[in-house]
Amino acid sequence: MELMFKSIHDAVRFKAFLSANGLQDSFTERQSQFIYSFHYLFVKKERYMQALIQFIHEIKRNEWVDNALRDTYKYEIEDERIEIITILNQMFIGERVELVSLAGKMDEEELIQEAVVDLLNFKGAVLFDSFLRFRLKKYFECVTEYLKVAIDEYKMEQEYQMFVNMLRDYLKNRSPQKNVVHVLLEKPILFFNEKLKEMGKEEIKEIMDRRLLSNHPVYVDSSVIAPLLSMAPIKIFLYSVEEDQPLIRTLKNIFEERLSILPTTHLNTLLKAYSDT
Repeated sequence: MELMFKSIHDAVRFKAFLSANGLQDSFTERQSQFIYSFHYLFVKKERYMQALIQFIHEIKRNEWVDNALRDTYKYEIEDERIEIITILNQMFIGERVELVSLAGKMDEEELIQEAVVDLLNFKGAVLFDSFLRFRLKKYFECVTEYLKVAIDEYKMEQEYQMFVNMLRDYLKNRSPQKNVVHVLLEKPILFFNEKLKEMGKEEIKEIMDRRLLSNHPVYVDSSVIAPLLSMAPIKIFLYSVEEDQPLIRTLKNIFEERLSILPTTHLNTLLKAYSDT
């Protein structure tokens, strides 16, 4: 069979994947098209299949996505497209399981392999662009579902970053109401001053800047983030049994070097030491 490319760029890139799989086929030019003849198809079919799968998976998928982002979704800024493609690739390699569950899990290699097997079994010449458009239609429909989720996630991440930057600016302009605050991030959440004396609800309420909750009721956590921003302490010691949780990640992003995270056992030791004095 023969595989025809309109673009010499595609032809050269595909040849690199053939070479990587130990295949040294060359292409010929005919009527402004670049043609590969699969001379060793019967004895090296698995290698040809692998080369094609890799080429589609590693090159053509991201290229297709980049074009879709620019032409269909109107993302003209390259850096934005790169960030969305990064999220998409994380979904494909299993790093963003929560996003995959929204799009619906697919077996990428199986979808590509089915189309490639049909291609290699064909007796004749096939235009590669037509193969992508028609035989891989189902595959790119699945990629589109992943892409929609990746775009939504990108938008949410942008909104989140704007939110964090806004709170950083607020913190920068807020005078410290406390030098040091200790926070036990368990249920119930407890605040302690620098002398390890527990701060009551009324004391926290008096310090609280109500504008944080009235202006941003959806984003600002009223139990931890709003009180800490209102206090604007120079140093925060946060005690938790689980450091890798969304709230702590947000606190790290907002308070940066002001925040230190320690195990709850450390607070218990400090409380005992202060109670003994």
